[in-house]
Amino acid sequence: MSLSISKGEPKKHEILIVDDDPGHIQIIINYLEAADELYKIYQALEGQKALSIARVKKPDLIITDWDMPDLSGIELIRQLKDDPETQDILVIMATGVMTSSKNLQTALDAGAMDFIRKPIDKIELIARIKSMLVLSDSFKEIVALNKQLQTALQEVKQLSGMLPICANCKKIRSDKGYWTQIEDYIREHSEARFTHSICPECYAEYFPDDDVEFLE
Repeated sequence: MSLSISKGEPKKHEILIVDDDPGHIQIIINYLEAADELYKIYQALEGQKALSIARVKKPDLIITDWDMPDLSGIELIRQLKDDPETQDILVIMATGVMTSSKNLQTALDAGAMDFIRKPIDKIELIARIKSMLVLSDSFKEIVALNKQLQTALQEVKQLSGMLPICANCKKIRSDKGYWTQIEDYIREHSEARFTHSICPECYAEYFPDDDVEFLE
């Protein structure tokens, strides 16, 4: 199930809260409602339901309990990280039982990005959520930039290798078998643009009577 926390402005981030105790979920929701941010909240009372929501909604952040009957928080994180569709979602582990340093290390090894102890402190929760969401936004920007770079590299690769070019007219044969002007081919497969002039050798050939000096 989900609910929107809105103060008259468009929502910004989406958070999935996972806990088999509805009371603990409500505490986090109450804290978020009092925050100066806008969130869309998804709720899950069990790990398997959380996996389904995460795969469909792709929330920016997941806050999960550790000790749950069907799927523990640790196993939930591992399954999220094993799935290419959800592996980049940041996770905060929240627990009132597994609170030792060893438990913290176990959660981090599984893939959690942060760890918060119950009973949850409001200020601590909001601070950690804000930090995680800043990190999430930065990561998404890096992913988007990487995709742009991959697209640019692919365009460059399209101009590499052997190109079938006519020995006489210098047209290039495209992948579809059509012969096209070299300028059109390069323009289509890259960001390059052309401006036309005439070189000294060609000028001398076509205008032999003109006495023109070309700058080197």
